[in-house]
Amino acid sequence: MATALRSALTDARSSAIPQATVRPSAASIRALGRIEARKMLLHPSFLVGMAFGLFILRGAIGSGGNVGLIENVQWLVLGSLGGLVIATVLAANVATLRSRRSGTQELFGSLPAPPETVTVALLTGVLLGPVLIATVLTAVGWLAFRSDPDLGPYLNLFLAIQLPLTVAVLGAIGIGVGRWIPSLFGGPIVIALHVFTGVIWAVPWILPSSDLGSRAPWHLVYLLAALTTWVALALARDRRTAWRFAVAAGAFTIGVGAALLQVPEGGW
Repeated sequence: MATALRSALTDARSSAIPQATVRPSAASIRALGRIEARKMLLHPSFLVGMAFGLFILRGAIGSGGNVGLIENVQWLVLGSLGGLVIATVLAANVATLRSRRSGTQELFGSLPAPPETVTVALLTGVLLGPVLIATVLTAVGWLAFRSDPDLGPYLNLFLAIQLPLTVAVLGAIGIGVGRWIPSLFGGPIVIALHVFTGVIWAVPWILPSSDLGSRAPWHLVYLLAALTTWVALALARDRRTAWRFAVAAGAFTIGVGAALLQVPEGGW
């Protein structure tokens, strides 16, 4: 019986499709990344998220009475950035689940590319899609708000870096959650945790340098650590190696330390 069991295990291993051991090629990542970016930007979840931001914009403009062109542009930028945050989480999460919903995930094992190729392509799609849009909106907002007496003093390079970086982090969260929680509820849960809990207020994603003072660099360390954590976790789902979990744990530890160091003595 033991011999039969060993034979069965040997046959199962020999019939299984081995995973590639090479690294993802730059050409395949660029090609797939462009496709993923286009699919994300055209997906209904992304359009609904952007529409939600513009709906908030419409209410803000309606409650403000007659406003001029500059004010319209300002509200358009703010509404678009708010909608972009929601849209990125939803679209990235849905894109991650596409292969599972289509029943094609098992077919990836027959390809010569390593299993990380699709995950890295999704992350590249976030950069080429939502993050690029966030960068453009940041530049437009800089021009629209630089003469504003209330918000103009807060505009600097520190704030400009945070906006696209935050979108990148939230996109990585959407992908990481989708890789480990194969459910369409993953993206809405991430948004609900931000809206209905105190997490976003305990450790905000975007802060002006005037609120941080000399602690401002720690906030950027926190954002980069969060991005590294979720990227490592997403890749660890493809190939569960010890060093990927170690990178995720190390980045998480650094992020927690940076989050604590950036909080002022009296809290936010």
